[in-house]
Amino acid sequence: MISLREMLDYAEREYSDGGLYKEYVDAKALKYATFERRIKKIASLTTGKKILDVGCGCGYFIDVALKEGFDAYGVEFSSVAISYAEPQTWERIFQGDVNQLDASHQGTYDVITAFDILEHTLKPIEFLDHLRQFLVPNGLLVIATPNTHHFLRAIMRTRWPMLQPYQHTYLFSARSLVLALEKAGYHVIQVMPARKVLTPEYLAEQLRSLNPTISRLYNTVSPIIPKRLQNMPIELNIGESMAFARCSH
Repeated sequence: MISLREMLDYAEREYSDGGLYKEYVDAKALKYATFERRIKKIASLTTGKKILDVGCGCGYFIDVALKEGFDAYGVEFSSVAISYAEPQTWERIFQGDVNQLDASHQGTYDVITAFDILEHTLKPIEFLDHLRQFLVPNGLLVIATPNTHHFLRAIMRTRWPMLQPYQHTYLFSARSLVLALEKAGYHVIQVMPARKVLTPEYLAEQLRSLNPTISRLYNTVSPIIPKRLQNMPIELNIGESMAFARCSH
């Protein structure tokens, strides 16, 4: 297994030299649309207002949560990602690893979100258990992570986008995600497909290097597809689960 340092170096290199954060920023409107849907679901499950977004990237979820009346903060290791955040959001992002948060954060958050993070951890159950100390009693944890039982895995096989040896160390089915959360001391409320707002054009671009066959097919038919349809935002599940769980202190 690769080391944490190798993973961090790879991620920072890809997201700076490889321009992956630029792609993320270019799709800012789609990210906001995704998070707007997620924050409404979260709001239906909690009356608390203080949120910590672990692995917050460019801070877009923080922006959306603030707009919805939450007191939102984030943790992000990448200085490149933080540099793309809105200036007013910078002071709400702690640069570093969640393990570096000090005692002042313990028992203070009503909600912790970790979108597309669990699959990157070297010890996922320890990671989930560690997050509990930052939640208030009966606080809400929201996880989004790849689902190994999704039909796209069977269709795409080795080209399934979630198979990323330098980034994804552990992958879960919906059932094993529940078991991991329970082992880490949570009561699982619900597991559901994690949907993201995408456009056909954006999705085709993401698949270009991962599945050239699908990309070529899209390029063949795209000239006859109206531009408004190519750029129409649609909500899709591309192979991930979202779990909602309450902590047990």
